[in-house]
Amino acid sequence: MKGAYNGVLQTQIDRNGGAIAFIDDYTAWVCGPTAQCNRKGIQAIIDKVLDWEKRSAAIFEAEKTAIIHFTRYTGRVESEPFTIKGEKVSPKDQVKVLGVIMDSCLHYKQHIARAATRGLEDAMELKRLKGMAPSTTRQLFTAMVAPVVDYASNVWMHACKTASAYAIHQVQRVGAQAVIGSFISVATGVAEAESYIATIHERFWRRASKPWVDIHTLPQTNPSETSYEGSKLFGASYLLLDALQTQRSS
Repeated sequence: MKGAYNGVLQTQIDRNGGAIAFIDDYTAWVCGPTAQCNRKGIQAIIDKVLDWEKRSAAIFEAEKTAIIHFTRYTGRVESEPFTIKGEKVSPKDQVKVLGVIMDSCLHYKQHIARAATRGLEDAMELKRLKGMAPSTTRQLFTAMVAPVVDYASNVWMHACKTASAYAIHQVQRVGAQAVIGSFISVATGVAEAESYIATIHERFWRRASKPWVDIHTLPQTNPSETSYEGSKLFGASYLLLDALQTQRSS
């Protein structure tokens, strides 16, 4: 499988597009001013994958294929379907890429709602456990509840505002109540401080800073080092790291 993926993944990631894969999930993309301009590039990717299927004796399932156009301008939306192995595949409003629900406008509302719902369910289960020491409950919250909410938060944290943030704060409140047994009326910030659990902002910033540090500390011999050198892709991360340092010093 690894050798086969090496054949289909011989695509350089740049401003025009790229491709990634994890186990049996293959994701490719093209960038352009309009969906019509991208259509030729998407069709080329489909033809390349089908050719790889023939050469590698693998099975490419058209019914599991999803196509989406990312744009925040309704005038650029394209609904014309693609034909893959005789089946019509129409562009969708949202797709799941490695566990992250991505909508066409990249607002991540569906993913944040799903993460908050799953996190709240786990926090409620934790709250039902009785007779444990606060330190044990805190460890369980950090190990079992927080990762459910924080998964890929460095991708969608910028969209976690107002109503979405309130849903995440509900998870924090229930988790803090499970740790210290506080009343329901206690403010979330107070409960977090008393239970000594990290706030969502602290966890999000910590998770966002880690890939930035990992990328910028790659050895010169790493092939990815040349890809990021001189790129403006991570320019906003410098501001992120400065904000993190300011938050720690305050």
